[in-house]
Amino acid sequence: MMAIRPAWRVLLWPTIGAGVLLAVLLALGIWQVQRLAWKNAWIDQLRAAEVLPPEPLPAELDDPAPLAFRRFAVSGRFQHDRSVLLGVHERARRLGVFLVTPLERTAGDPVWIVRGWVPYEAPRAVPNPEGEVTVTGFLMLPERRGWFTPEDKPAERRFWAFQPDRMAKAVGLPRSTPFAIAAIGPGEEPPIPQRRPPMPRNDHLGYAITWFGLAAALVAFWIAWARRLLRDARSA
Repeated sequence: MMAIRPAWRVLLWPTIGAGVLLAVLLALGIWQVQRLAWKNAWIDQLRAAEVLPPEPLPAELDDPAPLAFRRFAVSGRFQHDRSVLLGVHERARRLGVFLVTPLERTAGDPVWIVRGWVPYEAPRAVPNPEGEVTVTGFLMLPERRGWFTPEDKPAERRFWAFQPDRMAKAVGLPRSTPFAIAAIGPGEEPPIPQRRPPMPRNDHLGYAITWFGLAAALVAFWIAWARRLLRDARSA
């Protein structure tokens, strides 16, 4: 017993540290499982909403966030002289951008319409319908700028993230909705609308497996290390 005690003293603090780290890894894994359940439920709701007929867009929306990706129909007149270009998107190996134009309504603030994909080299050489039009699409919320998001070019009306306030200021629009309607439907000529709302990424299962895998590896490493330490202490 006298020979084993020093080994247990050596084990004490590493065991406490490993226990804390194990708790953190397990907590992160459980959190990702919870996020996975939430994301799956949200995706199921989005898929269910896809088959529903579009609703008329209300004149005012106090809280558009719960309605993200829901389908709406809105009527009005395009303000083509206030169009902007958004992001960079590849289609059939061609580089392009989204053409975004405010739609003036008889009731409510102008609403941004993501009309569709246009080629990068000639983004504005597209038909511009005059008169009243009706657009069907999904509700798109503002986007956050990331650390590596390039700088916008308001003077050229080119933006990398959908931020309604910045876009409205750049084109001299006094006010606009804090969301957009992204047109969906068939079409092969620019601006080419999207076929369907994009589904959010769901990587939570992979993250959960990673955290639980690290926790299992930590336990296996600690067991192997502790057994070796105790074996060496007994043979000393």
